[in-house]
Amino acid sequence: MSADAAGWTTIESDPGVFTELIGQLGVKGAQVEELYSLDPASFASLGPVYGLIFLFKWAPDAGSSSSSSSIPGASQPLVPAPSSVYFANQVVNNACATQALLAVLMNLPDGGPIDIGADLKELREFTKEFPPEVKGLAISNSEKIRSAHNSFARPDHLLELTSPEKRRKADESDDVYHFITYVPVEGAVYEMDGLRHGPVSLGKT
Repeated sequence: MSADAAGWTTIESDPGVFTELIGQLGVKGAQVEELYSLDPASFASLGPVYGLIFLFKWAPDAGSSSSSSSIPGASQPLVPAPSSVYFANQVVNNACATQALLAVLMNLPDGGPIDIGADLKELREFTKEFPPEVKGLAISNSEKIRSAHNSFARPDHLLELTSPEKRRKADESDDVYHFITYVPVEGAVYEMDGLRHGPVSLGKT
């Protein structure tokens, strides 16, 4: 079943898929690789590493229901990040893989070996002063980003089920997984989780 015009599908967690996805967005000079270890030798074999993306099984934050914000965990105190850190909330379902990639790409310095392309540069410049939730809305409303994301729909989303009820039950039976990103910006490492209120500083690098 394909996504509707405004929807985002689930995509496969695969480095080849992610590399193709960012290529469709106009990014040049970057490749996504799978890591099985975080030891120095694994990093050395890859050359410069600009960010890490982790996938984990997600469960609702028990403390988030008391928050007045629509973003889970928004009531938790965070160390303020400098304005140079680009962070966007995830405001639509199934977009976390692409947003995890964007958390790395949008925080890359201009003039480096990776070119994020004209479209992402324009989006970053246009939204840089926006609050995180509005940045997330801008990303979710980008037809180019959504189309690139949906072109890699997970195969089970292409199956036609005989009734909406079966589709709903299939969706509800799935485990929910979520992507978060760790990215260095101006000498510090930040945890970028689009379901949180903002980036979390983990200290100097």
